[in-house]
Order: sequence, then structure tokens, then C-alpha cells
Amino acid sequence: MALTPFSVGRACVRAGSWQGRDDLAYLVPLTEAATLTTSTLADIRDRLRLDGFSEVVTAAVGPRERDMFTADGFTAKEQLHLLHHDLQTNLPAIPAKANRIRRGTRRDYSEVLAIDHATFDEFWQLDQDGLREAIAATPVSRLRIIRGDDSKILGYSISGWAREHGYLQRLAVLTSAQGAGLGEGLVSDTLHWLRRRGANAAWVNTQEANASALRLYERLGFKPAPHRLTVLHRYL
Repeated sequence: MALTPFSVGRACVRAGSWQGRDDLAYLVPLTEAATLTTSTLADIRDRLRLDGFSEVVTAAVGPRERDMFTADGFTAKEQLHLLHHDLQTNLPAIPAKANRIRRGTRRDYSEVLAIDHATFDEFWQLDQDGLREAIAATPVSRLRIIRGDDSKILGYSISGWAREHGYLQRLAVLTSAQGAGLGEGLVSDTLHWLRRRGANAAWVNTQEANASALRLYERLGFKPAPHRLTVLHRYL
């Protein structure tokens, strides 16, 4: 999922293959919703079609971007909960098991991806390019892993920081290791790191169907945002 930036009119986007597929493009808008006019989106679709794609999915976007895409014939593929955490308030304590959390490196990528594939539905699973894209999505980021007694990785998180905003971009814990506080440790570790970096708020999104993740985030102090995010799809 290595993405290429390009501009059409006043709109700037990044686009590339979704999970290495030759037929499905992934589109990330980088400029405000008003730049995504019907004519601009038509030109973007023409470019994707010339690149060999037959359909496209968008990144998770807010209501204004959603409306612009919908006007161009895109349809909603999935809704995501969007939550935020005020980092100026008391943060959850980091549990004792968090002492197993370490910085992840490139050598851990294969194990991290195995956990990702075991945890997420096929559509949402990362490949190598997707993992690198998630890590590179913000000016400052970090990959964190947590190991079990046998030194195997049981869970991981990717978080990012951009000025006053922080993001928990990815969180996964093996099903067999869930319920032991590992996810809580990774989230708490992220929140404390973001506050040390100077962020005022942390943001995370999760699938509507992922009730356990939603409960975890709300238990740790995240609050629902006024709107949800939408992933959209269109045939080219």
C-alpha cells in the first residue's frame, strides 16, 4: 500500500494499491472537503482507471468529505466510531504488565503482521506497505510491542504525534491473550507518551462491530466525538 501523492485542481490526495491488489485503489484526501468537487473527483477516478484500477476505497473521512464523495457516486462501505481523550485530565495508571512493553523495530514486523492478520477482518489487515504507511502517517510515531513469558509478541500499538494532536493509529492483541490487561497497558502507555510530547488530545477510531475495543477505550477515558468516520467505495 505504498501511496503516491498527486494534485488535481486544488485537491491533493495520496493513492495506491490496497493490500497489494491490482484492481482496488486506496485514496486518501489531504486537503479540505471543498476541494473534492465532482469534476475533481472525476479526474482523480480517470487517473486511477488509467493506472489499472477498477474500484477504489477511501480512507476514513469525516462528514464533509463523506458528502463530497457521496455526491460523486461513492457509497458507504463502513462506519467507524471516532473517540477522543482530553490529555489535560487525569490519565489511567499504567498497569504492572506494561513493564513488558518495548519499542518495536523492523525485525518485529513479521510477528506484528501475524498478530494483525489474526486480529482484524481480511479487509482491514495490514501488509508490509500498510504497516510502514501507518508508522509514517505522522511526523513523530512509534511502534510498541508487548511480549509474553516465552518472548513471543502478544500485542502491539502504533501511535503518532502532530503538534497538539495525538493518534492511536493501530492496536491489536492476540485473542488468546485478551482479557489480561495487555490492551489497557498499550493504550495507557500511548496516552502518557502523547502527553509528554505535548499533545492536548488523543484520537482513535474503531469499527462499529468492535464492541470490545469500544468498551476498552471508553473505560480508559475516551469520549465519543460528535460524528463518526466513513469509509467509502466506488467502482471506476
